[in-house]
Amino acid sequence: MEPLDDRIAKRLAEIKEQQHELDRKEAARAEEADLGAAVVQRRKGNGFRSFLFLTGILVLAAGMLGTAVTLSRLAGNDMTDARREGQATVGRCVEHGPISNRGFGYWEACEVDITWDDGQLEEMTAGAIFDSSDTGTTVRVGDLGRDRTTRLLARADVEARPWLLWIGYGIGLLALLPTFVGVLLLREVLRFRRKK
Repeated sequence: MEPLDDRIAKRLAEIKEQQHELDRKEAARAEEADLGAAVVQRRKGNGFRSFLFLTGILVLAAGMLGTAVTLSRLAGNDMTDARREGQATVGRCVEHGPISNRGFGYWEACEVDITWDDGQLEEMTAGAIFDSSDTGTTVRVGDLGRDRTTRLLARADVEARPWLLWIGYGIGLLALLPTFVGVLLLREVLRFRRKK
């Protein structure tokens, strides 16, 4: 049998070892709690960064869509697609832009008096086809039909650039991705705000 002092010393060593093990586990738990608190604190502080990211995504989407619309406007229309042709006399013009429903850049809407080859007369405001330099001149135009409330025109002296139109379509398709991501992020932000 062991002497009493050896048994006590052995038992004290086991207790110290168990105490060290408990201290290590407690330190690990405290470290995890500190990390959890840091993550929560980081999430609370990330509101501004999240707002900036969401704003950036939406601005990117709007910029890409605006670029697509601008390229479509600059592509022009093909005179060979005209249903009928006539002479347009350009009157007063009003400048629009730099950002509008016709994309980026300045463009002008002009009052036009059209005499169609069949003798019919028409007064209209044509946007992004004529500019101030055309005021008082007569330009050969073609009627491409109606789009909503406006008549679509093509100029005989301006060659259509369908490649710009196709680039605009491509950019418009690419713009769908950030638009979709931005809408989903905005939806989640609003849902998260409602739950608070």
